[in-house]
Amino acid sequence: MTKFLYKYMPLREEFFDNFMIRATPVMALNDPFEGFFNKKQIEDADHQQREYYRALGKNVNEKHDGMIENLMGDVQEDFFDLGILSFTEDHNNPLMWAHYANDHKGVVVEFNLSEPLFDDSIQYLNGKRNRFGKNYLGDIFEFPEKVAYRRQLPSFDRPELSAPDSEHEYHWIKFNREILFTKSEDWIYEKEHRSIVQLHDADSIICKENKHIRKVCSSDKSIEVVTLDNDKIQVIYPKEYEMHEDMGDESIKKEVYFLSKDYNEPAIHLFRLNPDAISRIYFGCKSPCGGLAASIKESGKLKKLDGLYKMEHSKKYYHLDSVKI
Repeated sequence: MTKFLYKYMPLREEFFDNFMIRATPVMALNDPFEGFFNKKQIEDADHQQREYYRALGKNVNEKHDGMIENLMGDVQEDFFDLGILSFTEDHNNPLMWAHYANDHKGVVVEFNLSEPLFDDSIQYLNGKRNRFGKNYLGDIFEFPEKVAYRRQLPSFDRPELSAPDSEHEYHWIKFNREILFTKSEDWIYEKEHRSIVQLHDADSIICKENKHIRKVCSSDKSIEVVTLDNDKIQVIYPKEYEMHEDMGDESIKKEVYFLSKDYNEPAIHLFRLNPDAISRIYFGCKSPCGGLAASIKESGKLKKLDGLYKMEHSKKYYHLDSVKI
């Protein structure tokens, strides 16, 4: 089992104050096959699921073409509401530094997976602290899972690939997992592990100015709405917001999420990370890190930080060495 994972990112000093990370919408990622599936995959998965229920004595009929098209739309719509947090197994990949850490001017943050990844992890599942609870619908994968790389698209023409394992299991879990955790082998250099979250669970949303969002948030004084430049606002929820049973039936988070939807100028969805999960920080070889490294040490916010490192050119190889600051 992988104990440490790494996140390449541009250098943002505010990250070390609030420890918020962006979840990128599935359909906004840089791989055009993210969240992609075709009609045959849906037909095969649906057929295997129906065969499973028939074997249990259930009365089910095959779907006709129009119903399959509607089903494809429903599954795609569900994917629109999911966000990806990407991590990798390696902190020292020059291509990753170039592509995701601002041409070596950014940072890599190491996460110790023996600690909960997210702040507000107040629930327990199988003895492990977590934030989002049991994944009933196959749309939240809180603990990072490894991405599989292959040349062929996932197949769902056999029962073990698409039928549920029990009649109490949501029948699209296997399909969702396979689509969301499979990528072309062209991306294998990334060695990706990913967490998948519902975007409406974000702890903060940055979006276009919206009077309706302001009105909704005004009903709860614990919600902060900050005016930003370029006609933007940032909605910031307090810790553990809407995570307790006394919340009631109405979700302000969900309402703000849907009001902030804009496919031309998508909102930014930020999630609070658990600072105790951060074990090391690596600054890129071109990163101006001196003052920031000192302030991180002085702040004392990262109580389980094992060290700060700077990437430097090897004197012998085309390789970057990590040198402790």
